[in-house]
Amino acid sequence: MKTRFLNYPDWQATADTLHMFLQMAGKVKLERSPQRPEWAHVRLFLTIDGIGTGIIPAHESNFEIYFNLRRHHVVVQNSRGLREKIPLGPGLSVKRFYEQLMVALDDINAPTPINVRPQEFHDPVDFDQDDRHASYDRDAVTLFLENLHFAYRSIAAFMAPWRGKVEMPAYWFGTMDLTGTLFSGQAAPYPGRGEIAAGSFDEKACEFGFWPGDPKSPRPSFFVLPYPFVSDIGSYEAMLKPDAARFLAQECEYVLPLEDALATADPQRTVVDFCSSAFAILQRQDPWPDLDWATEALTYRR
Repeated sequence: MKTRFLNYPDWQATADTLHMFLQMAGKVKLERSPQRPEWAHVRLFLTIDGIGTGIIPAHESNFEIYFNLRRHHVVVQNSRGLREKIPLGPGLSVKRFYEQLMVALDDINAPTPINVRPQEFHDPVDFDQDDRHASYDRDAVTLFLENLHFAYRSIAAFMAPWRGKVEMPAYWFGTMDLTGTLFSGQAAPYPGRGEIAAGSFDEKACEFGFWPGDPKSPRPSFFVLPYPFVSDIGSYEAMLKPDAARFLAQECEYVLPLEDALATADPQRTVVDFCSSAFAILQRQDPWPDLDWATEALTYRR
């Protein structure tokens, strides 16, 4: 069965509302989770039915926030059996969801104040004031989940054999993307300003992700982002696969639209080839140490 997709304008109102809902869960995790390098402690995790925080510590118990994007509700529960559920549907505003989430956290004995200002979002309104974003198209949300599943399978197939430090694909609540990272093991402190960027970029690395688009770039796309950033790949562009892939110098990243990947005979193979070719270009420009070891084929028997 052919995989379907939505360009960002086709579901913008719902996408923006869902983005804000998930940001709140991410901010709860940010407040309570022990810090890890590259903000790894704030990632949300893709599951068969949705997106969740995983285990978050609180006092003498643990809790989680889980978005079921097939049955369209949010479960907030702790390890002692306390459980609250928030239905998702049309008309539920960001403000109302924020209020319900805060009450649910109180009810499971995990009260968690958060920064109510959205981050990395084109139309920010404080959560506790936002009556503007209140759309929820169930079919669009479920289709987004299916696209995330395809992205996970494809990116993970490329990343899995890496022997070095790796963070497999996970959902990032600020930018609404599903991204994994391969690390070189070499320090590379971020030269600019900004706490988020400085925490994200402190080691030579390469990100491989999928993003549903935004008002400026409406097509959902796969991307590869090397760090330190690269603004020119010169003649190496001929190595990039498939033909539909591009290097965007202004964004310092490689891009393959989801639509173009899905139009090929083997979409997953196409995404793997895209990731592989972009990473090969990076290694031509700035070779990582111990690359032969890190990419040595695994020999496990199934």
